[in-house]
Amino acid sequence: MRRPRIKAEGEGFYHVVSRIGGKRFLIDAEEKGILLATIRAAAAFSGVELYTFAVMSNHFHLLVRVPRKREVPDAELLRRMEALYGTPRFHKVLDKWEKWNKTNQESRVENEKARLRARMHDLSQFCKTFKETYTQDYNRRHGNTGTIWEGRFKSILLDGSRRAMMTVAGYIHLNPVRAGMAETAEEAENAGFGAACRGDTRAQAGLLGLVKRVYGAKDATWVQAREACAEVVAGTVPGGSAGDPPATPGNGAFKALLRSRVAGFLHGGALGDERFLKRVAARLPKRARRHSETRLDRCPFLGFRSAAGVREVS
Repeated sequence: MRRPRIKAEGEGFYHVVSRIGGKRFLIDAEEKGILLATIRAAAAFSGVELYTFAVMSNHFHLLVRVPRKREVPDAELLRRMEALYGTPRFHKVLDKWEKWNKTNQESRVENEKARLRARMHDLSQFCKTFKETYTQDYNRRHGNTGTIWEGRFKSILLDGSRRAMMTVAGYIHLNPVRAGMAETAEEAENAGFGAACRGDTRAQAGLLGLVKRVYGAKDATWVQAREACAEVVAGTVPGGSAGDPPATPGNGAFKALLRSRVAGFLHGGALGDERFLKRVAARLPKRARRHSETRLDRCPFLGFRSAAGVREVS
């Protein structure tokens, strides 16, 4: 039985991971750029905020904010459609709608608009959009058939705290370092922090949005965001919000944690403090329960737990 995906009620923050199937390494340097562009286009369409990323040869990591659902007026719908489709295809759709309107088929136009709006502000629809789009493009360019992905994507619902968000961001930024593809996070051009340090303005905007959000610093600059990210990848435990422990500089255990594979950051479920996990558990169906809960015991000072998911109770 499939585990039910754990999502927020309304706005949610997620670490998303997905792998190429068959243990293949299909995403070369050119493909990484194409995949990232596809992810960004889907985010613009879906209303998802992409904070940071790591695109590897056989998988990717994303840190995203999915806003609560809201009404999307026609003008915004059209802007989002063009971001997703590109200008040529967008105008083809508009031409089709115009023909339908001229032949008294307005209901078909409204039905298509409703289907498009239903794909917005939802984690699963966002991932489906860019994974399917990338697969179709990849197959067309390489003469391939079928899906290239290994099953469902994995998602971790985060509590949105500064400590959890910045820790997971640091873990993502160091993914190329763990894989031996870069000496430092600043040099990892296919991860958000490295790309931002190399001048990618969209990567800078994502990290600035993250820092503004979790630090409550509306007037923060990219320079300040860079310093906050650099401290984390260097081994400083991010300071918590009000009432939480302050930042801890030079913590060797934390530095080691971010440079190793952490199951609590990777497998579907939730990550946050005990109160957050209890609230998440309260929303689960009665037939399901949490399992594989850990305190990330190599770094208990982080102050949060991970729950790997739920299973059916026998």
